[in-house]
Amino acid sequence: MSTKKLARADVQTAAPAHESFPVDGMRMVRIGSFEEPYTMTAEQRDAYRRRFLALFADDSTARRGGLGTVVRVANAFGETYALKLVTEPERFVCERDEDYAKRVERARAAFREEYETHRVFSNFKGFPRLYGYGFVDGTPAIVMEWIEGVTLAQARRMLAVDDAGRLAPLTAARIGRDLFDVLTRLSLVGNGFVHRDISPANIMVRTSHLSLAAQVEEGAFDLCLIDFGSSSVADSDQGRSFTAAHAFFRHATQDYASPEMLSDDLPDVRRLRSSSAIDVYSAASVLYELIDGGLPYDLSEHSGEVRSPYRIKMDTAPRHPNTAHGHGADIASVLIDEPSVAITAGQAARELGLEPNSIELQRALELVDGQLVDIVLSCLESDQGARPSVEAVRDGIGAFCENYTRNVDRAIHGESLIPCTDHRSWLSSVSPYTVHRIVYTVGKAFALGVLAVVVFTTAIVLGGARTSLLCGPIGWEGRLAAPLLALVLALPWLAGVVSCGRLRGTRQGFVRGSAGLVAAAAIIAVAALCTTVGPARQQALLLAPLFAAAAAGWCPLVLDYAMTVLPALVAESRRKPPALCEQARSALAWGAGVALPESDDDTQREELHAVDDCS
Repeated sequence: MSTKKLARADVQTAAPAHESFPVDGMRMVRIGSFEEPYTMTAEQRDAYRRRFLALFADDSTARRGGLGTVVRVANAFGETYALKLVTEPERFVCERDEDYAKRVERARAAFREEYETHRVFSNFKGFPRLYGYGFVDGTPAIVMEWIEGVTLAQARRMLAVDDAGRLAPLTAARIGRDLFDVLTRLSLVGNGFVHRDISPANIMVRTSHLSLAAQVEEGAFDLCLIDFGSSSVADSDQGRSFTAAHAFFRHATQDYASPEMLSDDLPDVRRLRSSSAIDVYSAASVLYELIDGGLPYDLSEHSGEVRSPYRIKMDTAPRHPNTAHGHGADIASVLIDEPSVAITAGQAARELGLEPNSIELQRALELVDGQLVDIVLSCLESDQGARPSVEAVRDGIGAFCENYTRNVDRAIHGESLIPCTDHRSWLSSVSPYTVHRIVYTVGKAFALGVLAVVVFTTAIVLGGARTSLLCGPIGWEGRLAAPLLALVLALPWLAGVVSCGRLRGTRQGFVRGSAGLVAAAAIIAVAALCTTVGPARQQALLLAPLFAAAAAGWCPLVLDYAMTVLPALVAESRRKPPALCEQARSALAWGAGVALPESDDDTQREELHAVDDCS
């Protein structure tokens, strides 16, 4: 879609955040038993609640959202909100009153649980703000922020660069990067949460501050994750969710859901459904649709078969996506919507004498897009444990976006690509890089072994030695306790592990872990310089083992990151650059001042055949 056309579409979809609605034709809604989501003083609470005593609902904006129906409302001050009312289950024929009452109660309990989960993330970027909970004519209701913008499903149609509904790969990658960045915030509270129903309908692109066209131009998207009706506490066997507490479960959207969300008969299903790997799978399915225009699995093709969606996703591999630069693409037309890529590709193509729709240019772009495809497919593993972490995917897609135009230039010139270092967690149990796993395992075992030897040997040798500490006004003299010395020497390693946290194997985790280790070692080193051990007063007795322990503790952090980088380098070395036509090869050689041998007709036919094979 052209920029002008997209700008006109934004004018139609974006609305001001505080638009005053006319009262005529609108339904008045009164909220009773209103409770605010945060602690307030009595004076603050009274003023706050007055904003929600009477609301005017625009029923034309109503849409079904998970456990309830959402409608746009406004108060007398012109402030706009979203009002979500629980959708109570339909009554079965001949159902007893008490049975129906229990089902209604479970639905209401699940709705309340959604509110409690939403309250945790209310002030986080990427989530709607929450304003309160109450009842409308006895029906539970949630008041929250009305998101001015479009769903990702609508945005995909607006941003499509071809008739198949595909987005430009770089635009799709930037949306995917920002989506996974939002998902990383789900782990910031307690043990973290899992959304469990990520789909284009549950992802909003805010347009209240920047239009969709402006966000495309800036390369950053203001995404907002909505509908917490299926959320659960993450990675905790004791974690409670309304699924377990109330025997009420709303299955995720089948097209985007991971296999473990599509069957209730799995062993340890509760643990599987509390893993962030569920969100990795569904978010990758969303990204797949952005770059391909279709879904990883066309479940409708199997509608006449006995196999369930669970079995389809477990037994078959996802279809390999075809990007907007893929086979049969009109590259010249697609590049109109990719100005930065068009400039880079155009300059390189002119240097080599390539036509805008040449097979070499198309294959070079498709080669670079293959990095993003690899990331997406690694997230769609049927085995939950084989999927990379949310942080690793975010960092991998971020590296893809950062290096995209440079990689386009390198691919057109037949050079190896800059890898997305986090595109595949080689630590996965099904990693193909066996040698690297061996190096990592042996190296980490050796480093921890050295650390243990240094710590315990030093503790045994210096344990009980007379020691004095004089650091400014602080003074102490006595004998050095062996357990305390062992703990001090192991402290830099422990600080590195804690600082790295869940980010193991990522660039951010390596930097944070290294910073934590160095900071702890520096503090201990300063204390050691103020300490004398034995009659010889040799600080080296403490500094030398401290340095050895810190170095040994740093090695696992280096291996975690390096063994993620190395497989990526190997993968890129195996990625075959597109074959160049004779004209391009001549242009390259002429630019480098190299004389090419004359090629006979057979050689030229072989090169053209090689190009055809690539397609």
